[in-house]
Amino acid sequence: MKLVQWIFLLGAVPGIAVLVLLARHKQRVLAVGLPPRIVCVDRLAALEQSGAGAIPVLGTGSMSPFIPPAPAGTDPMQTITAFAVIDSAASFADVRTGALCIYAPDWSRGRVMHQAASHDSAGWIMSGSHNAHSEAAWRVTPQNFVGIVARVYVWPQ
Repeated sequence: MKLVQWIFLLGAVPGIAVLVLLARHKQRVLAVGLPPRIVCVDRLAALEQSGAGAIPVLGTGSMSPFIPPAPAGTDPMQTITAFAVIDSAASFADVRTGALCIYAPDWSRGRVMHQAASHDSAGWIMSGSHNAHSEAAWRVTPQNFVGIVARVYVWPQ
């Protein structure tokens, strides 16, 4: 190998290792923010245990494996795979990195549940734990914020 190639490799290997460690750190930070996940026998039990104010969660797969995706052959935009309960005492000001939040963005016909990844002057950038990228083009703001999830109820799909 030429000297230039060796120098490149010596610089690239540590750089790649740092990127891998940072990506793993981000996922660990986000995983720490997840609320309790209660596994119920079936959908009816999950609905009963979660209570009247529970919010249905669609099985889009964006929060997999924490929230199960819709079973094969079903429409993920129509299939409920969990129920979320919001912390009634929490507000937008309480959102921290890793918090699982529900919000109503302009780009969606309904509500979305993702984790707070980072904050800037425009609001919170959100990320689905199974998504390759955060939603950098949109923000959660006081206007579209619905709540911070206190717990979720799931069942075997």
